[in-house]
Amino acid sequence: MIRKAKKSDFPFIYPILKQIFDEMDMESIKKLPESQFYDLMKLGFISEDYRYSYRRIWVAVNNQDQPVGMIDMYPYHDQSIIDFVLKKEYPKVGLPTQTVIFEDQEAWPHEWYIDALAVDPKHWGEHVASQLMDFAERIAQNNGYKLISLNVDKENPRAQQLYVHKGYKSKNEMTIGDRTYDHMVKEI
Repeated sequence: MIRKAKKSDFPFIYPILKQIFDEMDMESIKKLPESQFYDLMKLGFISEDYRYSYRRIWVAVNNQDQPVGMIDMYPYHDQSIIDFVLKKEYPKVGLPTQTVIFEDQEAWPHEWYIDALAVDPKHWGEHVASQLMDFAERIAQNNGYKLISLNVDKENPRAQQLYVHKGYKSKNEMTIGDRTYDHMVKEI
């Protein structure tokens, strides 16, 4: 089953999402102590508008209603606010307000953007990611979008293979943090 994330899901979602942060290997994240980054992400998750807010995340759950996979998505026009809202939380975790964690534009006009898609490794091979991607297309269409996009690390052929299988096509390359990604788009 797929449902909207709840604030109480954070302890289950963070380890799933952290796989992406670890893969991104961003200096802005690596220089923070793990506990500080966890606390910051928790504040962002329970906020209303942050990039990884519970309001932007849907989860695939097991029989105990615990998240085993997650997808984070939003419309292009939300990029102007998704990271700005977290800055007010920086002092609460001991970070200066000029700290920059995410700053790169990741989506383009007229796109519904999948920012993050991850599955608990214990559930790999169960088609959880595929189901979440199908769900994302329905949400995008319900919001009036005809294009859905995502970025995939060039060094992640497993994910790239899934996206190609789901009908996404590489449109261009972009740098996010310290790595190069293929910007992939699908007409829906």
